[in-house]
Amino acid sequence: MSDHLSSLYGGRGITVSHGNGARAYDTEGREYIDFFNGHGAALFGHANPELTAALNSASKGIWSSGAGFESDIREKLAAGLVSIFGNEGKVFLCNSGTEAIEAAIKLSAALRPERKRILACRRAFHGRTCGALSITFNPKYRAPFSSVVHAAEHYAADEIASQIDTDTAAVFIEPVQGEGGVYPLRAETGLAISEACKKNRAILVADEVQSGLGRCGSMLASHIVGLDPDIVCLAKGLAGGLPSGAVIWKDELGDFPAHSHGSTYGGNELVARVSIAALKLLKDGCLQKQAERLGSCFRSELARINNRAIRGIRGLGLLNGVELEIQSLDVVKNLQKNGVLSLPSGPRVVRFLPSFAATEEDMRQVAAIFGETLGELAK
Repeated sequence: MSDHLSSLYGGRGITVSHGNGARAYDTEGREYIDFFNGHGAALFGHANPELTAALNSASKGIWSSGAGFESDIREKLAAGLVSIFGNEGKVFLCNSGTEAIEAAIKLSAALRPERKRILACRRAFHGRTCGALSITFNPKYRAPFSSVVHAAEHYAADEIASQIDTDTAAVFIEPVQGEGGVYPLRAETGLAISEACKKNRAILVADEVQSGLGRCGSMLASHIVGLDPDIVCLAKGLAGGLPSGAVIWKDELGDFPAHSHGSTYGGNELVARVSIAALKLLKDGCLQKQAERLGSCFRSELARINNRAIRGIRGLGLLNGVELEIQSLDVVKNLQKNGVLSLPSGPRVVRFLPSFAATEEDMRQVAAIFGETLGELAK
């Protein structure tokens, strides 16, 4: 543990020095199958050749010209992002998922100033800055800051549609709850929420920070779970692991009031060039289809494990979780000892975030190691 860095994150006990594809290596030379990937940010795997080439080329140009200057690079990235969403739209570029959520909250408030209600789901996780924290469900995150952070209204996903009214400014939904236990939204629930938002002119915001960009088998997981969002928030994977975030919204909504928001580094040319390369990799849809196929393979392999500690297996594409009778953190630590990097999703769910670089053999191998690790813990 460092004497100087904050202890916020605890410690994994290893130092990852480099990676290649679906493999990561520590400073002791140990190899890991990486199903953690920097909280899912390394969506394309480690040292992806196309992204590495884009970064190398970008490093020779302007790194950050700053907002307000014309930038063909930013325009190209924005056009690529709008094409995910539809033919018309606007984009705000930032540096992270929580920044994207902050921007979406402010935009919603600016567009619906007469409305006071913001709705979100139980188990929702939208970030830890003050605005994002207000719509994050877990009280333990908000408690130390209760004097400055006021909670949004949280309801079970199936209850949200009935709660939307003409005083509702915005509804924030994760198509798949990642931090909250890997719960994909049911399609009928997504459709009901979309219809209720349209009926009441409430702004529907899809938090696709973790689920978007092909990870779940479609460019946006919203398309799978019945959501028709007005605003989409993206981040993890957008630049293959570099700090990058974006908010995309329907053109007819309007825009931020002048000078009401900003970002020093958002849309900097260095990261934007890598993001453009990432979108190019996703353009033909092959990676999305691969994610859907490999995710199904992984869940099938997990379902073959005969261990009473397993209570349920959930997921879409390459965003998967296993609910257990035992503490997830113990399993994550022992998986690491056995050569697999994963992460907890609450106290009893182990989350797996493989990259597009993972193969069918990786899925089988990780499922087998997971089964062996549960067996070892049972002893």
